[in-house]
Amino acid sequence: MTVGKAPHVILGQEMLKPRDGAEKDEGELTGGKRLIKRLRQRHVHFADVIVADALYLNAPFINTVKENGLDAVIRLKDEKRLIFQDAEGLFNQGKGKKKSFQHGKKTIEVWDLSKFEMENCPYRLRVVRYHESWQENGKEAERWIWLVTTLEETAPPVLWEMMNCRWDIEENGFHQLKTYYHAKHCYCHAAVETIFNLMIIGFNMRELYLYRRIQRFERSGITRKSVSRIFRDDLLTEKVKQILYQKGG
Repeated sequence: MTVGKAPHVILGQEMLKPRDGAEKDEGELTGGKRLIKRLRQRHVHFADVIVADALYLNAPFINTVKENGLDAVIRLKDEKRLIFQDAEGLFNQGKGKKKSFQHGKKTIEVWDLSKFEMENCPYRLRVVRYHESWQENGKEAERWIWLVTTLEETAPPVLWEMMNCRWDIEENGFHQLKTYYHAKHCYCHAAVETIFNLMIIGFNMRELYLYRRIQRFERSGITRKSVSRIFRDDLLTEKVKQILYQKGG
């Protein structure tokens, strides 16, 4: 799904296949790599950067991203990882310290170094560490964010914004589909894939209609939830009610 500026369009989905001789499905990483390859074959250039959570920080996924002409921005959380420990040692020596920046009430300190290695990955990686500090209810609050990226020149504030926009996938993607499109667990993992694809088509049509066709929608103060209710009520008019609720249909 596209993140950042609306509309948030879902570009594709990949159903996880059962493993041979096992009850559980294959891993999310396997499906993610297959989805990137499929989107590349279908659309050629469908994105510039893939933003992902810490699960995707491994060599096969990064290699797949780069081999398909993309770059990656991936969250780094596991303090036991060698790349984390190597970067932390250098940062704690004062290396890689960059100019701080402001975002709203937050002051964000930055450490940024390149040319890190990961086993079985031929690409040199860049590690960026952020320390956010702000006042909350009269008290000092803070948060640390780490990321790994293949982007060499992108400014740290832009990378920070990319990492934060990753939450669009949860808030504007999964939440919308599960709450307003009935994409419950069964549709995502065990039911007919066509049903889920139809839900995604409906979601994308609404997003494109609201944010591309109605130019003033984003500043109108009207929620997407309200619009969905209007669409639903219009479908329940007498003209189509019998079609929607026809017996056996």
